[in-house]
Amino acid sequence: MLMTLIAAEANAHQAAHFAKLAQMAADNVFTDFFGGRANAVLTSMYLQAGNQNSHSHSTFLLEADSVAGLLQAYRAAEAHAQEARTLWLYLRYAAWQMPRLLALGFLLRDLLAFLGGNLEHDDFYISFLAVYPPYRGRGHSKTLLNQASQLARQAGCARLALDVDERNTVARAAYQRAGFVEIDASKPVHFDDERWRVLRMCKPIERV
Repeated sequence: MLMTLIAAEANAHQAAHFAKLAQMAADNVFTDFFGGRANAVLTSMYLQAGNQNSHSHSTFLLEADSVAGLLQAYRAAEAHAQEARTLWLYLRYAAWQMPRLLALGFLLRDLLAFLGGNLEHDDFYISFLAVYPPYRGRGHSKTLLNQASQLARQAGCARLALDVDERNTVARAAYQRAGFVEIDASKPVHFDDERWRVLRMCKPIERV
């Protein structure tokens, strides 16, 4: 089994994989906001620079030259600098779905404010980590997490941070095995007859 990590490039092939894997990582929340345009929104943002969903923050894991997984991560300070443009792009792509986007944004405001928020300046934040189902169980998530640690060291960061849905017990257990600890949680939000709550998990960067 040949595995390769590659820095993402701004091309249509990778953009299509980014949209699919980002949707998986976010439990299809983009579909809740953008409906059938979700993939198109993510694809367009991936191809552009200067936003939090840009290709410049992404790493793909290949198995035998096929895309198997995605890591999207960045230094917290960089993410803060790109918040305004990211929000502007979301609003721009909302088009006729703007009322739906704004209504959902209001209902989920506490959860959205928590995601990627309240980070230390030198945190390295993992926004998306996903592996396609046929490639799971082969250690790919661990490989992507190790890559995140390496990128964090190169960026001079002291800690990895991520947010995970508390209902995703499989992901939480995997992060705990990798050394992540729960340090905070969002306020619970009730939406579509479900209780949504996000946990912040962090891990110190080991210096080598």
